Amino acid sequence: MAHLNPNSKALPHWLYEAPYQQATDQPLPSEADIVIVGGGITGLSTAYWLKQLNPKKSVVVLEARGISSGATGHNGGIICPGAYGRFDFIADRFGEQEAFRLVNFDYTNMDMLAQFLEIHGDKDNGPCDPQIRWLKNGTICAWTSEAEAQEGQANGACIQKARPDQDDIAMLTAEEVQALTGEKSFRWGGMQVKRTATAWAARIVFCLARAVEDKVHLATFSPVEKVERVDPNHLRVTTPRGTILTKQVAYCTNAWTKHLVPHFNPYLVPVRNQVVSVPVDGGVDDLPEKDRKDARAIDYVLSCNRVHEYMNYRNHDDRIILGGMLDVTEAMGHDDDSELDEKISRHLRDRLKEMGLPHRPEREWIGIIGYSAIDGLPFVGDLSTVLGREKAQGQFIAAGFSGHGMPRTYLCGRALAQLMLNEPLDAYFPTPFLLDHPTRKYLLSSDAKV
Repeated sequence: MAHLNPNSKALPHWLYEAPYQQATDQPLPSEADIVIVGGGITGLSTAYWLKQLNPKKSVVVLEARGISSGATGHNGGIICPGAYGRFDFIADRFGEQEAFRLVNFDYTNMDMLAQFLEIHGDKDNGPCDPQIRWLKNGTICAWTSEAEAQEGQANGACIQKARPDQDDIAMLTAEEVQALTGEKSFRWGGMQVKRTATAWAARIVFCLARAVEDKVHLATFSPVEKVERVDPNHLRVTTPRGTILTKQVAYCTNAWTKHLVPHFNPYLVPVRNQVVSVPVDGGVDDLPEKDRKDARAIDYVLSCNRVHEYMNYRNHDDRIILGGMLDVTEAMGHDDDSELDEKISRHLRDRLKEMGLPHRPEREWIGIIGYSAIDGLPFVGDLSTVLGREKAQGQFIAAGFSGHGMPRTYLCGRALAQLMLNEPLDAYFPTPFLLDHPTRKYLLSSDAKV
């Protein structure tokens, strides 16, 4: 399974000496009420909410590698609502009110995740300290072309209209963007999202794991090979370590969903994303003094070139994180995160050098984004609504976060738990995420008998 290579040559900054990265030695149970496939932020959020809503349910989480070894453990460490969504597009497709609900959902998710971390997180720089740092200047979305500026202005206007009593969004002139970033190449202005934090995102997942480890069975290095129906009410989940008989399965597999649910292959596409972490000390001695920039003065997340580049400075460990370059090579359709792309590696280093920043990475890694190809929104719901009861009864999914999972996954896990327990969804949940939303008829299987 090359796409889930446990011996990756590109271990991220976030997973060095991390907990929950060893193979489970506890035998798998032969039966469980619910099996969750995927031990990332979505899977662990789902497990957490299942036990909150119904403590009596027996739950098993199966992860192919270590906990948080997927997108959350390979990301850029940014939590920002709204900046990466095309809410003007959402308003045209789903209606203005639904777009507004989607804007506010990101903020609600961030608030409720922060509440969880106040209770279950540490502040000791240990493995369960997510090192949340709210940035003075938030996220600066710097537009790099006139077309991008027009799209960004429409997007920003929609977000501002959705939150009329808030001042979280500001439209910036070219001069203001240049003053904040020191980059004269940003000549088309930009948008500022003030509510932004940097975080050690994998540690958020470790906090979730710690919160549920005495209540659910966490099985690492237990890749699911297949899920098959045994009878109308039971499914058999097969792994190299044994099988589990269960009534319900939740696929929290994001970019790797197609390997277990091939129906999603055209709609949920893996996209390779490459990231570097760079120590701030040294690394600029080959640059003229006048061209050097003080990395420690970076108090914002920089997002530019249609989110093909993003950067932040981490004061906790004195590192620059730079990622992206999705437009440098063909990134779509690839879900192997074990091998680096040398061309992107050069571009990342060159970009840091252009900005006058340290450009000798300490670590470099690949993160696989689960891209929702039709509308950019995640898939949350009951698979029987698109595949039919006979084929998919008892099977559910939450995946396809398109690189924007940090402000959405925690409460999508709650929604998935509610659906699995046949409980009503919260009023704030965006209905376009659901599989059976009218705009998602493209998902319907030709032989589905719903």
